Amino acid sequence: MNPEAKTVADLEKQRARMERDWQSMIRITHDFFHSWREAVEERLGKQAADEVQMRFWEIVGVGTGKMYLERGGNPEDLDQIAYTMLRASQVMGETARTAREGGASLLVHEACPWLDSFRERGAAGQCQAGCDNWFQATVRTISPRLQVVTESALPAGDATCTRRFSRKAP
Repeated sequence: MNPEAKTVADLEKQRARMERDWQSMIRITHDFFHSWREAVEERLGKQAADEVQMRFWEIVGVGTGKMYLERGGNPEDLDQIAYTMLRASQVMGETARTAREGGASLLVHEACPWLDSFRERGAAGQCQAGCDNWFQATVRTISPRLQVVTESALPAGDATCTRRFSRKAP
């Protein structure tokens, strides 16, 4: 047997380690974000920190939209856009799914680690504004002919965060 060949058990251990590392990275990213936000608030005050935070999510959303387009995403394909946002959500540790309803595509989040990290930092329910801003900036960057509307939100006590991707009325 080739000494460099990996056994199934070796590969499974490697996969498990990568999964643990990724889960740790998600927590580190949340801590990074909240620490950054806390530093801005300490230095500039709550109102300025809120404004900077919204600008942060807008910049991230524009980047997400540009990346979608640069990778060949169709700016008119609502299902593809919702699926891309689903994959981004899943990579960040969120539990979500897509659905089709009439001419719209839905992205439905059933669980999200941001809820927990905001709660742990004493800011329960405050994740929605940033998330909404991210979705809005992303869709606006992809196509000015589309819109995304938040129909329900976990931080507000709803069972899901549901966002509807649709075409704007002419």
